[in-house]
Amino acid sequence: MSVHTDGSIHRTWLNVRKTVSRGIYLISPKSPVLESDGTSWSSDYPVVAFFWPRSFFQVFMLLKETGTDYYCNVTLPPVIGNDVVFVDLDLDVVVTGGQAEVVDRREFDERKVAYQSEWIENAQTAATTLMSLAENRWGPFHPATALRWRALYHYQFN
Repeated sequence: MSVHTDGSIHRTWLNVRKTVSRGIYLISPKSPVLESDGTSWSSDYPVVAFFWPRSFFQVFMLLKETGTDYYCNVTLPPVIGNDVVFVDLDLDVVVTGGQAEVVDRREFDERKVAYQSEWIENAQTAATTLMSLAENRWGPFHPATALRWRALYHYQFN
């Protein structure tokens, strides 16, 4: 579940499956995502969600038929238990067709006046880190990582 800095619910993912890897979850195609305004949406493809306990970002690996893209949220470090709860700091990194881009900077700039200075610094560092990882195809952005999760998804859920 994603929350705003005031604690209000931002977005909730349903039908999320834990994996044997701590902090990594699978979201099946057509699994509903509920927005705070009551609307919902879903993806047509599997998604792998990566969370790290001390990280100021998380990564959604979008396992599309045409290739692998990524949507990364800059966040406060998540609380990982039976569920995952993270505070969204509005700044995001999107990787489409291998090209990385920081998005939602305007939202971040508008809302950061309410953020602690440490959060602002960590958010900017997280966006820079995500861009570097994506551009260099390291960590969750490495092609072998996507191949592994595609195989695991199809083996376990098809």
